[in-house]
Amino acid sequence: MFSSRCVQIKQTKAEIAIKSKLIELSNGMNILVAEDSPSFALLYKTSLEKRGHKVTITHDGKRCFYQYLDEFQIRGNDRQKSSPYDLVILDHKMPRMEGTEVAKEIIALNPKQRILFVTGYVKDMMKGVRTIGERIELLQKPFPTLAMIRQVEGLKRFRWMQKFGAKGGSERSDDFEMLFSEPI
Repeated sequence: MFSSRCVQIKQTKAEIAIKSKLIELSNGMNILVAEDSPSFALLYKTSLEKRGHKVTITHDGKRCFYQYLDEFQIRGNDRQKSSPYDLVILDHKMPRMEGTEVAKEIIALNPKQRILFVTGYVKDMMKGVRTIGERIELLQKPFPTLAMIRQVEGLKRFRWMQKFGAKGGSERSDDFEMLFSEPI
């Protein structure tokens, strides 16, 4: 005689894979933001925290750099540890220290740090960005909130969370296969 409990435990490989991937992807990112506009800072914080990310806001470039430096020093000289932040989001024109200067200082400490410039001055900063490093990304203000989330999370994670995380979607194996076989 089979109990209903035994039947509920049996899952397909696709269902297990989907649940594992959802748990992995739903672990939020640790994000440092430097934004002098209170409305944009609030937008970043609320939008990204709703999606499970931890967001630290600073209101000028110098505070951002010191926040990063403090977290970096806590790591010590252990190069095996990951970056203190998964992503640093920088405005370009800020008081006390411009975004490009902050980025140069952060990259000098940690060349592998991912940095996203969110600015209305993309043309003004193109030359400076090219000299900073490989892991620099740009997003032009103004932008739709979903465009920012897609840039922050990356396309595959964004699609995954939209399909399965935000809606609680279906767990069909063909959805799983389609999602990870799509080109970026």
